Amino acid sequence: MASQQGGEGEECTSIEIDESNSPLVTSITEMIAVLPPISPDICIYRAPQGVRKVNEKAYTPQKVSIGPLHHGKENLLPMEEQKLRYLSAFLDRTKLSLEVCTSFIRGLEKRVRNCYVEGVNFCSDELVKMILVDSSFIIEVIWRYKFLTRENKTDYLSKPITVVDVVREDMILLENQIPYFVLEGLFNLAFPSNSGDSSFVSLSVYYFASISLLNVSDIPNHISNSQVKHFVDLLRLCHLPSTLRPQPPSEVSFVTIPTARDLREAGLSFRKGSSNNILDIEYAKGVLKIPRFDIQDSSEIVFRNLIAFEMCHYHSDSYIIDYVVFMDTLTDTVQDVDILVDNGIFENSLMDRASVTTFFHNLTSEVLLSSHHFYYNRACQHVNAYCKVPWHKWKAIMKHDYFSTPWRIISIVAAIVLLVLTFIQTICSLIPIFQEEG
Repeated sequence: MASQQGGEGEECTSIEIDESNSPLVTSITEMIAVLPPISPDICIYRAPQGVRKVNEKAYTPQKVSIGPLHHGKENLLPMEEQKLRYLSAFLDRTKLSLEVCTSFIRGLEKRVRNCYVEGVNFCSDELVKMILVDSSFIIEVIWRYKFLTRENKTDYLSKPITVVDVVREDMILLENQIPYFVLEGLFNLAFPSNSGDSSFVSLSVYYFASISLLNVSDIPNHISNSQVKHFVDLLRLCHLPSTLRPQPPSEVSFVTIPTARDLREAGLSFRKGSSNNILDIEYAKGVLKIPRFDIQDSSEIVFRNLIAFEMCHYHSDSYIIDYVVFMDTLTDTVQDVDILVDNGIFENSLMDRASVTTFFHNLTSEVLLSSHHFYYNRACQHVNAYCKVPWHKWKAIMKHDYFSTPWRIISIVAAIVLLVLTFIQTICSLIPIFQEEG
């Protein structure tokens, strides 16, 4: 038996080492030795447990699995046959051989494995087959959406619109991704002469435009193919505000603002912003400009997966999370929502105004905010400074209580005129009295 004794100045302890543990020590050492290094290429994650439990359906594919994290689930198996049909159509359309395609995917296998936060427990052949089938399916779906305008009775995805929408939503789930470099590489292999409006990134933005939070389907100028990690990342890049925070982000304290109703009572005005990007919120001279946001069926799914991705990958650079937190602070009650709707900031045909108050609140539930890098900190500081000036509140009260309608303005003016005339009449009646006394 051997022993170990604590050093000088430490409480003396003696641990007897059991030599029979040597095989166990060797086994643990070997397990540690074969651990793969943590790859800097990791970009595909499971949604954090906290946000997942709030709405698990928003992170779980309903119709089609893409990549390894949900592959083989029973409810998704019916689409496997359709994916093979799309692979066959892809090969026929592009005249590529299976040998070329599998060789291309196999050459990227190590990079693909490095992109997943969880180990990919598929052998080489299984992974290559899965990635090829899923990639060709995605490319074929996006290509047909752009270039095949007539309905094809043999195309499973061209008829029931609900199926089309569900598949599109499944393709932007964080857990349902394959690396973008695979898709782009295979697309360029199949269509080597495509560029500009027919590039894969442009076709992808066009395909996802109907579930985008933006009001346009144009590709922002700051996006380059080399930046894009997967479709969730592509959507995030499309939604970045026009002016980014300094790099690296400056350290600032987290500042909030009052609700829309309190801000209006303090004299601040709201106006619909001119930008097509909902994140481009601006403050200037007592006016808060917020771009119009049209709440759609898919808005929650898009937001939730963008938020989950930022929590995992961009925690200190979380533009989407910052926007949701800002709007949650602003819309605490139905009255707050009414103010924004009346100013054209919210377009909402899917839910009542009471539901809008819970929309942003639910999105922020279990979300971790990087409070030292809050994007809207400066705007919040300016708004709070404006609200501290008493004159702005008094002016707002005058405008709301006395000058809110033409009739009120006429009645106030008439009252003032009457008061002035009465005062003049009084003065005139007193003049003779003063003259007599004089």
